[in-house]
This record gives sequence, structure tokens and C-alpha cells, in this order.
Amino acid sequence: MHVPYEYSVLLASSRKNNEDRAVVFEHGDDVVVVVADGAGGMRGGGTASDAVVSTVTSVIGSVGFDIADDQVWKKFLGGLDVELAQAMVGETTAVVVAITSARIIGVSVGDSEAWVITDTGIDDVTRGQNKSRLGSGRASPVSFFRPRLEGTLVVGSDGLFRYAKMESVAEAVRGRAPAKAAEELRGLVVLPSGQYQDDLGLVVVREAHSGLPAERRTDG
Repeated sequence: MHVPYEYSVLLASSRKNNEDRAVVFEHGDDVVVVVADGAGGMRGGGTASDAVVSTVTSVIGSVGFDIADDQVWKKFLGGLDVELAQAMVGETTAVVVAITSARIIGVSVGDSEAWVITDTGIDDVTRGQNKSRLGSGRASPVSFFRPRLEGTLVVGSDGLFRYAKMESVAEAVRGRAPAKAAEELRGLVVLPSGQYQDDLGLVVVREAHSGLPAERRTDG
């Protein structure tokens, strides 16, 4: 049985090795969204962002783990910050969002962001986050909560949010299925040359419409 959400994952870069990661995990009737942006200009950014995905994979696979427990997410990300700093393998942002039938719960570190976009508003649910990245040894994961998903969730690296205007992001998403919305968001940040100013990683999620098959798409 499929989860009652439709989503699209998009990764893009002008470089051979994109250091952003964007993944959606299906967990029973719920989903967990992960976006990590390995710090460019530093050694090991991709390794650090891979570590975020590996950590979340391990946590979700733990017997009896409650994906809606923000304290556990904060503990695991805090521990990963220490591990990466000690190993000196690189730094990364991280946004982890669990979407359940009852609520949205998430944890963020760094400057990747998560927004909930409705027909009438934009809710930057990560606006209170600490900017220190995992691997710096100074990361302080900040959690956020919202009622059940109303509208569309967009989680992305600063390859999206640094270069696209807030209202442009909202207009790209409103009234569109996730795959189309993701392509519209890509179009906001791609240069006329076809290049990107930064690596791009993003996920778009909304509730599946009743009676319609859920759309799940991943683009590299």
C-alpha cells in the first residue's frame, strides 16, 4: 500500500559531483524527507551529506523508532556533528522532516530550508534554525512542529532559496503537481547558459488527491 502523499525529488549541478543530497523515505503511512547540502569549497562536503542520509536510514530502520520524536532526531544529528568534526571529513547542512497524518515534525541545521506553501501564504518552518553546519562541532539542531500538512512542502538547499525570490518559489509550486513544481523551481535558478550558481537539491511533497495515483519521481 502506498503512502497517501505524492512527491518529487530533484538534484542538479553544474559540477561533476553534486554535494547536495535529497531523499524521501516511505515509512508505513508516513514519509521522511531529507535534504543535506555539503559545504562547497571544503574537503569532504559530499562525504558529510552522505553521512546525513546514512544516519537517517539507520535511525528509521531502528526497531520501535518514532519518526515524530524530535528529541531523538536532535540527538542523532548532534552526535553526527561530533563524529564529523572529530573525523574532519567535511561539513553539511541538514533538514529532516517527518510527515504523519497528525502533524509535521522536523529538525534543521545550517541554511537549507523547509517551507509550507498554501494558496494564501508561505510558512518558513525553519526560520529559527542555527546556521552552524554539521561537522563544525558547533551545530545546534533546532526542531519545528506544525499541524498536518496543508498545502505543499518544499525542502531545499540554498541552491534554491538563495537565488530564487520567495514569491517566485510560491508561484512555481501553487496549483502544480510535485514533479511539475520541481521543474518550475529548477527553472528559477538555472542560468541562461544552462549552468547553476550552486548545487541544487530539493523535495516537493503534498497529499495525494483522492482517487488519483500518487506521483513519485526522482531526477538526478
